[in-house]
Amino acid sequence: MSAVASATTRRRVPRVGGVDLYSFWPVAVMAVIVVVTAARTSNYFTVFNFENILSQIAPLGIVTMGQAILLVSAGLDLSVGYNIAFAGIVTGLLLEHGQPLWLAVAAGVGAATFVGFVNGLLVAQNRAHPFIITLGTSIFLFGLDTQMTGGAPVNDMKGLYTAFGGTLPGGVPTLAIPFVAVVVLAYLFLRFTPLGRRAYAIGGNEEAAYLSGIAVKRTKVALYTIMGLLVGLAAMCLAGEINEASFNLAQNYELQSIATAVIGGTALFGGRGGALRSLQGVALWGIVQNAISFAGLSSNYQQMALGVIIVIAVMVTRAQR
Repeated sequence: MSAVASATTRRRVPRVGGVDLYSFWPVAVMAVIVVVTAARTSNYFTVFNFENILSQIAPLGIVTMGQAILLVSAGLDLSVGYNIAFAGIVTGLLLEHGQPLWLAVAAGVGAATFVGFVNGLLVAQNRAHPFIITLGTSIFLFGLDTQMTGGAPVNDMKGLYTAFGGTLPGGVPTLAIPFVAVVVLAYLFLRFTPLGRRAYAIGGNEEAAYLSGIAVKRTKVALYTIMGLLVGLAAMCLAGEINEASFNLAQNYELQSIATAVIGGTALFGGRGGALRSLQGVALWGIVQNAISFAGLSSNYQQMALGVIIVIAVMVTRAQR
């Protein structure tokens, strides 16, 4: 009976050459948006416009890769927004006090990585859902960030702006280098490393993973530490790009990174998805933002569009099942 039901479920999902066509719906939506937007303006297919899209999505894309790693293991991190701010503020304050760039960057990335490590310890050692644990961390970091800056931004990131605020030959933003590198490394990590395979196993069935000999707690600590490291890198990119660090440096990044990963096809409750699927969600979000800007609409419409896309993603996920 179960075999018949399984076969029926498989027939409902359209496939070509064994590939689930539902997984490519973000690409189809992107194609429609690009065609419609390009037809309405002559400035769409320009180097400047695509440079702008890439600059917008790069920091969020780096965080989304970390969020995807956690999601496949049935985890998540709601502290990433204020952790990015924390790392940027640490770096900015050290630069403001005359410390060398390498030390300031190492301290900022190290601070974010430490927060990820603490999140991992708390999630691994307690039965509380990571939603609650990382929400608490987020609230703590908001207070800490505000206290460190007094609510005023650090306005000059010095050498960090030089590193991430410019463009490469051909008009490619320098942010593209860390973004592409993180996407490739996240893909290789999840697909080929033992730790990446353990993440899928834990997300699929944590109890079965434990009984099969996987060190579940240590794996969770490692995954959240990696998330912290990527958050630190994203903080350097974002603070360097806008030449500023403040408590609201990455406002809403926690929800946007989860949303873009889920939109791309990474399951919210673990066991399915990955870097390339999540990249689809990041690209779709960037193209939607860009199209709304070309239409002359406010940022409120960006949030409305993201909400609609999330609902569609959930419906597609249900259809895949």
